[in-house]
Amino acid sequence: MSGGRLRLGLGTQVRAHIERRFSAEFDHPAARIVDYIRCLRAIWDTFQTGARPAYEGRFYRFTLISDFFNPGPIEHPDIPISLAGVGEPMARAAGEVADGFHVHPLHSPGYLRDVVRPAIAEGARAAGRDPASVELIASVLIVTGESEVERGVAERYVRQQIAFYASTPTYRPFLAHHGFEALGKELSGLARAGRFAEMADRVPDALLDAVAVSAAPARLGEAIRDRYPGGLVQRVYPYAAFPADDPAGRIAALVAGIKAS
Repeated sequence: MSGGRLRLGLGTQVRAHIERRFSAEFDHPAARIVDYIRCLRAIWDTFQTGARPAYEGRFYRFTLISDFFNPGPIEHPDIPISLAGVGEPMARAAGEVADGFHVHPLHSPGYLRDVVRPAIAEGARAAGRDPASVELIASVLIVTGESEVERGVAERYVRQQIAFYASTPTYRPFLAHHGFEALGKELSGLARAGRFAEMADRVPDALLDAVAVSAAPARLGEAIRDRYPGGLVQRVYPYAAFPADDPAGRIAALVAGIKAS
């Protein structure tokens, strides 16, 4: 249906949700997803070529198939897999087996340069792959608006998102990179106490500036492009809501601004 444009995104979620929401085990998440991707590609190969299933991994195995469960080959079998993550273990896993690394909204260009890219390169080298073959895909938190009121609403939303993510221990390596590890612990305590309404107010301007792009709608695409110089990322998408009918043409302007040379 996609004409070969499908990209499969995979992620591990965080321990609390895996254990307390889905009642599953959370152990060796990076190693598990590496094994999962290898197994998945073995399954696809059998579908495409009819190869005998013979995958035996550390966590997953694929050694049985019948014609009843084999959909057969497709026109566009080379499906890129992107792996979502925040810290070094998942970035290394992406370098080892994935085609892309989907960067969490809670990131900064400096964190990508200093932590994510080196970890991807380490994983790629260990697997004999070219680190440049792994695309970086960034979701970008945006503060914008035609008026002060609109910008204020957008900024409040972004602060809430940052506070929500920063309250999760999984994202503390990013906070520590920017000197906000204590803030993460404070936000975790507020979340445990159910004091969610207070959390956004605890996000300092310095963290907001590190994470979000703030610009007028007409300059938004240019601001996003300038945030990632030198091909730091290959794909971006706005972590923001746009009206379905887009009366101001903001989506078109955003795309044009990002693509501008």
